[in-house]
Amino acid sequence: MPNPKGHEDSIKDSRFKAAWQSGPTRTIRVPIILADATLDYARQLDKKNESRDTADSSGDSQEEKKQPQSRDTSGSSNEVKRLKGECKRLQNLVSDMRIELYHTRRPEIELPEAADLLNRLKAKRKKSTTTLADIEAILEMIEG
Repeated sequence: MPNPKGHEDSIKDSRFKAAWQSGPTRTIRVPIILADATLDYARQLDKKNESRDTADSSGDSQEEKKQPQSRDTSGSSNEVKRLKGECKRLQNLVSDMRIELYHTRRPEIELPEAADLLNRLKAKRKKSTTTLADIEAILEMIEG
């Protein structure tokens, strides 16, 4: 049964109100470590944009409108440069940590002689067709 009160006017006030003042949004991918800082920075810019919109509606001239935007832009570009430098530094740090983790994960193990391994295999599996050359090849692959 259709809703008799389901008209456009009755649901106008209950619609989702956008959290951003600057307009439509889109999804972006950023490094996890920079996500919070990026979101905080975007919110700051959105608040500045909101205050600028209220100032624009007060009847300022075009000359006065451009002046605050250029200051905001220069501050933004400095912030972007700083964030890019921080991002590069963090990428280098992650790369160094990956290298360190790779080297700490592979402990040096003492591998037995191929003949000893073959003898142990033959003791457990009498009908095995594995040869000494097979065992040597496997040990070479492990030592890599």
